[in-house]
Amino acid sequence: MSKTMTGLSPEKLIDETIEMLAEAKMPVISTGAGMSSESGVRTFRGEDGYWREHRAEDLASPEGLRKDPELVWKWYGERLKAYEDIQPHAGYHALVQLQERIGKLPVVTQNVDGLLQKAGLIDVIELHGSLRTASCMNRCGSPPIPITEELFESLPPRCSCGSILRPDVVLFGEQLPEQALRRAFDLAESCDLMLVVGTSMLVYPASSLPLFVLRRGKPVIEINPEETPLTSLAGVTSIHGAAGQILPLLVEGVSFR
Repeated sequence: MSKTMTGLSPEKLIDETIEMLAEAKMPVISTGAGMSSESGVRTFRGEDGYWREHRAEDLASPEGLRKDPELVWKWYGERLKAYEDIQPHAGYHALVQLQERIGKLPVVTQNVDGLLQKAGLIDVIELHGSLRTASCMNRCGSPPIPITEELFESLPPRCSCGSILRPDVVLFGEQLPEQALRRAFDLAESCDLMLVVGTSMLVYPASSLPLFVLRRGKPVIEINPEETPLTSLAGVTSIHGAAGQILPLLVEGVSFR
């Protein structure tokens, strides 16, 4: 149990969290797979994760893409098709309301599904890339292209230069996009509050972002169904529950302050 939770009733905890969020002038949101899974997006980890069906080395590495690009693109096509009917849950819409209230709300995410943008969030920093675009594997200089249904008519899809296209997600063994990573740490060093939603706190470097905030003496609010390595740290207010239920409660409370 985090320090700020000690001795507080659930109602008091929510009230104090609303107060913290209402006072924040430069909050930053950090989201993980748990945020998406509430909308029905299957995760790589957990009981229904894709890892139970496929080897990571075959599907999510540059080597796997070069070895069998058709297999990899069929898999990504399956993922994208599964995303078509998935809609952002109430927690996403609550963040959009908070964005409208504050005027700007940067969101650092480990997710690649685009649900944040679909909900209407504007300033989204994608640490692990995006499944919405594809680029030339040989880096010929052609701009990224949207991943649409037409792209799957001939597999593997190819760049205008003839090289195989690759989804713009971070594959195993690759570095995170430098610009996104730099922006994320800049935000951790300048925000006055970080709201961490739906992340296990096990994936580096995203897991280190709230630690930078805490070292500066700024508060961190965690929303997650289960405890994480972040939960017990001093300066953390941890609310155990679903983002789709907790976030609307918090933002509705903030709107009346």
